[in-house]
Amino acid sequence: MKPKIIHLVKVILHHREETLTDPEFGVTGEINFSEPYELFGQVKYKKFESLTPVTDGSDPINEGHIVFYSDDWNASGGCVADELELEDSSRLIVTEIRPAAHYHGKFYHVHVYFSRKRAR
Repeated sequence: MKPKIIHLVKVILHHREETLTDPEFGVTGEINFSEPYELFGQVKYKKFESLTPVTDGSDPINEGHIVFYSDDWNASGGCVADELELEDSSRLIVTEIRPAAHYHGKFYHVHVYFSRKRAR
């Protein structure tokens, strides 16, 4: 039984590729992005769906997550620090990846946690 994901939206994945300008000290130079990869997933925002207000402000690490099928995510080659773009042109940064929906020793979903990209 493969668990279904409902309310799918199109998500564009941009792989982050850094170039080293100084290999001795590990200083990175410019950041480039590879060709975009199209995925479909279910977006869940933490801030909009929380019922209990927190006194210390919003969580600086994760602002929500997107549920993808694990086969699709693995085929995309996505990893932490890649950028995601939603249909409304929101730019998100991948902060954490967790397997989910475990059945019979295999996980069928991946929760990709994100934070919003800050303006420069």
